[in-house]
Amino acid sequence: MVPFSALLLIAILARQGFAALPTCNAQRPNIVFIFTDDQDLHLNSLDYMQNVQKLIVDQGTTFAKHFATVSNCCPSRASLLRGQHGHNTNITHVRNPGGNYQKWRLMGEDNNYLPIWLQNAGYRTEYIGKFLNGYSKALYQRTPKGWDHIDALVDPWVYDFNRPVFSANGETPILFQGYHQTDVLRAKMTARLKYLTEEQEKPFYLTLGTVAPHVRTGGDLPIAQVRHQQDFLTAKAPRTKNFNPDQAYTDQKPSWLKEFKFLNQSQLNRIDEHYRRRVQTLQGVDEIVHDVVELLREKNILDNTYIVISADNGYHMGQHRAGAGKTLPYITDTNVPFLVRGPDVPRGIISTLPSKHLDLAPTFLEIACVDESEYPVFLDGRSVLSNWHNPRNETDPNHHDIINIEFWGSGESELPGQSGNRRNSYKAIRVIGTKSSWLYTKWCTGDTELYDTLVRILSLHPMLAVYLIMIQNDPWELNNLAYESNNPDEETKGLIHRLNGILLVTKSCQQDNCRNPWTVLQNHCKTEDPDCPDGDIFSNLEAAMDTKYDAFFRSLPKFNFKECLLVQVADNEEPFLPASSKKLGGDFREHVDRYIDLSTDSTKEVPYNSQQQGTQEQRNVQIDKMMETARELTSEELGT
Repeated sequence: MVPFSALLLIAILARQGFAALPTCNAQRPNIVFIFTDDQDLHLNSLDYMQNVQKLIVDQGTTFAKHFATVSNCCPSRASLLRGQHGHNTNITHVRNPGGNYQKWRLMGEDNNYLPIWLQNAGYRTEYIGKFLNGYSKALYQRTPKGWDHIDALVDPWVYDFNRPVFSANGETPILFQGYHQTDVLRAKMTARLKYLTEEQEKPFYLTLGTVAPHVRTGGDLPIAQVRHQQDFLTAKAPRTKNFNPDQAYTDQKPSWLKEFKFLNQSQLNRIDEHYRRRVQTLQGVDEIVHDVVELLREKNILDNTYIVISADNGYHMGQHRAGAGKTLPYITDTNVPFLVRGPDVPRGIISTLPSKHLDLAPTFLEIACVDESEYPVFLDGRSVLSNWHNPRNETDPNHHDIINIEFWGSGESELPGQSGNRRNSYKAIRVIGTKSSWLYTKWCTGDTELYDTLVRILSLHPMLAVYLIMIQNDPWELNNLAYESNNPDEETKGLIHRLNGILLVTKSCQQDNCRNPWTVLQNHCKTEDPDCPDGDIFSNLEAAMDTKYDAFFRSLPKFNFKECLLVQVADNEEPFLPASSKKLGGDFREHVDRYIDLSTDSTKEVPYNSQQQGTQEQRNVQIDKMMETARELTSEELGT
């Protein structure tokens, strides 16, 4: 175990401030980060957000290959805030024992993370909305560190759209009676922006964490503001190629997924109703985007502000017969919306340069003019700011060709009548390139998946984001090339050996080894294999496929989980390459594997609004007006 004194020293060093880059703009940009909950990319939810389309997509760049490395709320958010993979944060689920806000604090990870780094760089940091799962009525006074102002939703009421409860800076939670949660978020967001632009002079970093379009507690469908409940009444979940597929495809799936039955008409109707509720609920977020952009424009700082929109994870609705939810390694669940508008970001561009959530912390540090030599040593991600400024550059060194994806614990379904399953732990990699593209997954059940996801596109105009699909192999991940009945040929078996080698590194990588896993394999070949070829050696998958490396990759140990567990256990995920990666980030956090969850049960029920809220008349109500009917929760409601 790392001594607490060592962790404290790390925290003290983190708080001593960073030196700004000498060539950096004296008027450093602001950052506004809007983070939705469970929003899909591949089911067209962005198409229903007209303000996002007009003000962000058309005026900025869409990064179509941005990934959440854990498709689950709390692990994804923790990775973003620490710039680390989930296997290094050890926040691996949304509840005990995998992790939540309580575990985050117990491990000391809140002593050294993004808002503290930005404060040290001279930024004012603020947060509104959903923070981490488990920030509850039992813990609200233990306010998240690093924020100059934080006004967070409080469990167990986070997912109640018509019962909004917030705690500002650890004060007694307040119930905003008579208002929809998203309208309260909008009012709080605009109020803070007015403060940040009128009453203080520091550059600022402001995050808004919405709950939309997440389901309500218990899996009930989300509730939109009243003014949007009649929108898009004919909308249906897209019938993608992998939507409710034939049995021949389901047979190729791993673990519990092969047990899914063909979705019946009643289930399809529920999926379509759920889809409508999601896009209706997102209209309130779309209004927030409009108000944010217009306020920044009014204050004459729009051109010096990065506006970033993304989601903690994606979402599936009927794909692979999985009714509704996340937690799977497939494209719908892990490839998330990622939109950027800001200084030097080209307009109207769709970029295929890959990135991931844990790249955001170092990217924001570069925006804040922190020298790379002063970044926290434990970062697994890298800054992709150069990609934001040059999104067409396929040769940029920041162009990742390997994305690590992982999950621990139960997979869940938010479709009534379809159960989740605890056999859902997996380790996966995506190889993303212009010549080859793969999804390779090893499941805790011993199953293996391999999909050729390549889509080759031709730009019809060098200055416009206009593309023509030329070659499309299996982007919907239906034909499992590792499935025994598909009789993998020798070339496929050789590919699997290479992908196993990469996964051996990425599944437990730390720091530089995450940014360039090929280096680990190169060194292992040169030091452990007497037959390793001399001279230049592979640095990408295409080079590694040379037959002269067959023996080396075939000799590497094969990764398999020993059993399906609900949490990360190092001995269950052997072997490790290099051996030192078995520490799993433990040098930079406390070791907490078991802890007692503090109760979130109330002794007295907090009332819902007597009727659904969010009328047209409430569209522009400001926070001062909302406070007239708001009240503090009682000690009985808080259970104190």
